[in-house]
Amino acid sequence: MDAPIRLPDGTSGLTARPMAQGDIAAVLELIDADELPGRCPARETLASTGTGLRRADTLVVCDQHGQVAGAVRCGLRAADGAGLIVWLHGREEFETVAALIALARAHLGSRPLYACTGPATATGIPGLPAGHRKTTARALTAAGFTPTRAQQYFLRNLATTPPPAPEYPLADVTAIADPPGWQLELTDTDGRHIATAILRAPTPDTTGMAVLWQLAVRTEHRRRGIGTRLLTQCLHHAHTHGAAHLAADVPDGDIPAARLLAKAGFLAVDTLTVYHRRP
Repeated sequence: MDAPIRLPDGTSGLTARPMAQGDIAAVLELIDADELPGRCPARETLASTGTGLRRADTLVVCDQHGQVAGAVRCGLRAADGAGLIVWLHGREEFETVAALIALARAHLGSRPLYACTGPATATGIPGLPAGHRKTTARALTAAGFTPTRAQQYFLRNLATTPPPAPEYPLADVTAIADPPGWQLELTDTDGRHIATAILRAPTPDTTGMAVLWQLAVRTEHRRRGIGTRLLTQCLHHAHTHGAAHLAADVPDGDIPAARLLAKAGFLAVDTLTVYHRRP
């Protein structure tokens, strides 16, 4: 087992060390206790070497009995060397979460830090679900982090309420490889581009969740129902390719996009927030 890590001053009764193979089950329990329906990006990165990260480490905090009480995944972003707290989970116990944040800060050193995010190539929609995890949000703020970006997280259950068949005109569908999924492109009769959507395919690690990465309609074609028709095709395509849920996000405050999703049966689950701390 790797040697213990000294926690920063001000943390009492807890110890820290790198995650060991025997800790994986306990860490997965921590992740599952915090994650939102249809969203488990932390599971995807637990065994990963960290695509887009120069270094990626998972550290655990243990209680006085040596049991894993919290875990944090952190590393350095390859593009600019910024420190990333990709995720952290501590059952919403303030002392444990604060210890995880202090541990990550000490591990990453004096540099710009971002919390609850990952490199551009990370899967899933980044951000802390601040509504469901108020203690973690409070601990980050107490540690000097400030919200820097927020987006509303929506989820559509495709299993209990299957989507209707799409209406014409239908978008052309092209498979894409990175990440695996599809691009749906709608063109006019003369071949001019009208709208595009990008879907991330469901995988076993995401419990059958597909992700709507993008849906954009050219300005001159808006307010004609094109976005609604393209979204319906996305729902149907994801469902017919094994997705049980379709997740989507919109920038916080984007009322038209939120209304489009709500009209298609999506439920607003939480606001996902990325945090930043200056050196």
